[in-house]
Amino acid sequence: MKRIYFLSFICFLSVVSACKKSERTEDSTGTEPKPLEEVYKANTIVYGSNKYVTLKVGDANSPIILASPHDGEITPSSMPFRDHASAVTVRDIYLTDLTEEISNALYAKTGLRPHVIINDVARSRMEPNRSLDEAYHKSEAANALWREYHAFLKGARDMVQKNVGKGLFLDMHGHGHTKKRIEVGYTVSIANLNATDAVLNTVPATSSIYHLAKISPFTLSQLIRGDYAFGTLLENEGVPAVPSKQDPKPNTDDYFNGGYCTATYGSKSGGEVSAIQLETHGTGLRNNSAERKASGAKIADAIIKYMNAHYNLLKK
Repeated sequence: MKRIYFLSFICFLSVVSACKKSERTEDSTGTEPKPLEEVYKANTIVYGSNKYVTLKVGDANSPIILASPHDGEITPSSMPFRDHASAVTVRDIYLTDLTEEISNALYAKTGLRPHVIINDVARSRMEPNRSLDEAYHKSEAANALWREYHAFLKGARDMVQKNVGKGLFLDMHGHGHTKKRIEVGYTVSIANLNATDAVLNTVPATSSIYHLAKISPFTLSQLIRGDYAFGTLLENEGVPAVPSKQDPKPNTDDYFNGGYCTATYGSKSGGEVSAIQLETHGTGLRNNSAERKASGAKIADAIIKYMNAHYNLLKK
């Protein structure tokens, strides 16, 4: 297997946290992780300290990255409870299992294993999907683990950019909103998503799929709620999703438009890897093993059709 060498360090960007409905805000944090040189080998498993975070390195020519940041249950004694009033601590239950089902289905259907990043520490102790300034950690141990998680994300993105030249990062989350549908987040503001196509087409640079918007013959509104939008492809597989051609706007409904990791590792900040946040519902999608297996296969089919339509990659 080909070895991939890279210098892994995280540069922070200005974004809103994920699983949070507020609009984007500026983050002036100057706390950068220390440079960490890693050697990753395709189809291996790389662990962080104490095996709290894991990178399952996929095939060298895989264009897909999946991540599960909020399904961890481990509560290390070195990481006190995040008791800040603004700290969100709820667990996205069964998200890692669903992420693994999607990964397995992608491999079964395409012969390519995606790159998968998993955090096994409880969100109440370490928050991977906020900037360090907004994670409200109570210990340097939690900060160090945060850096490891982001080193894995950046490393996977760098591998895709180097080996494939373009790709897609899917940040997996769970919501408890009333409507049972996947909320597809592109870091585009809710106001712009609710606007006309003409207005939406003026803001591609605000999107985590900015690179795709630049190379695609489709407008941003078509990429978000047209025939080949990710939400539309999910709907075509029988998985309700917003925005999509079938359900084009969140309107006044609860909706998560994407957060820190989606903005940081998507192409809004540059590069050729775009990102989409998938906020999944529980009932009918991920609450039991049969649902997860079925929905994992459907989501994988949507990913394959999306990559085929927009990148000419991942043909069955």
